Amino acid sequence: MDLLAGPPADAEGRAVTSHAGRPRRRELGQVAAAERTRLRSTFGAALGLERGTVSMTQQALADGAAMNLRTVRRLESGERRPTSSACWRLARALRPRGTLRDRVAVEIRLRAAAGELLMISETRPHLRRERVRAELIAEGRAAGGPVVGDHGERLGPLIVAEVDRVFGAD
Repeated sequence: MDLLAGPPADAEGRAVTSHAGRPRRRELGQVAAAERTRLRSTFGAALGLERGTVSMTQQALADGAAMNLRTVRRLESGERRPTSSACWRLARALRPRGTLRDRVAVEIRLRAAAGELLMISETRPHLRRERVRAELIAEGRAAGGPVVGDHGERLGPLIVAEVDRVFGAD
């Protein structure tokens, strides 16, 4: 290693090592250019639509969700990957006077829009939300239509087993 050359740099000239000489971790939620367009057209559009239906500004959404305005802007523009807990916080802020069922429905739409780019951040199941989520999915299955947010891996295993037992596995 050439000591006079300094630390390795990326294409923009920023150092790519930390003080200990290890590579830097990417910022949590940072997305590559290819994912950015997809997130903007799916999650960003869904969030903007939900925000528009209740005539809420980005600042009001950020305040209601206890987030920084910059985070909300980055989520809508596709510059940041959404987390499962962020989807719930956004849903609560978008439906402050709504029922739990209304909030979970918004959360399901946001999670579905994020798709596989959603970062799961919940450390323990929220059984009441899981129950409502399962009821909404079960109602969609019973009606025979496509179910938005039907992601078994994101539901608790007992809830999935119950829905599959009652309505049959897909």
